[in-house]
Amino acid sequence: MASMMKNKIIMTSVIAAIASIALVFGLSQTQNIAADTPQGNSVYVFAEGVNPRMTFLFRDGTEVSDFQAFTQTNALSGGSGIGIQPEFTLVKVPGNTPLLYKATDELLVKGKRGSIEWQHNRFDVTVDLVQAGEPVRSFKYTGCEVTSYRVYTDWDKEEGYTTGGKTGFAVQDEFKLLCQGFSPLNPQLDQMNGVTTEYKTKSTLDLKQENN
Repeated sequence: MASMMKNKIIMTSVIAAIASIALVFGLSQTQNIAADTPQGNSVYVFAEGVNPRMTFLFRDGTEVSDFQAFTQTNALSGGSGIGIQPEFTLVKVPGNTPLLYKATDELLVKGKRGSIEWQHNRFDVTVDLVQAGEPVRSFKYTGCEVTSYRVYTDWDKEEGYTTGGKTGFAVQDEFKLLCQGFSPLNPQLDQMNGVTTEYKTKSTLDLKQENN
């Protein structure tokens, strides 16, 4: 009887030790995968290398991040564009935008349209369409708010399942923003005319990688 109890205690200790080792190994593997996973727009293929980079000016600080899709809904439209409230949509793989998430959560969960708190939560956004690290076209939006946010998964329909994972699945954030002001910027023309305007900014991800 004593021998059986001793064996059970030894077996329980062995199982606990194996579980602890597996947990530590699993966590270390997860951390290594996260650290080694390529991030930012350098991972993706864009026509002629032109890709969108956003600079957000929040009340809590500045945040710069790559986005994979930028679509203007309302912007410039000739004479009829005067007085139209500018609106645009952003899409990106989740992560590396904690201040944008915070502003989104505050506006959509806590905010009340028209209240002083809501107005205080507005922020500015500069959109740079970047090629080889330099902006070729830019837009400045002021007094912005997030009007819609969702997380969705995109894939090549049945091909995502039938190609053995070669096409893959993409989990994405989608933000719709409505702003009070809009100004188009022409950095290449400014450069031709000798105007010294600071367009080039480093993303939050770039700064994080430099500090590691």
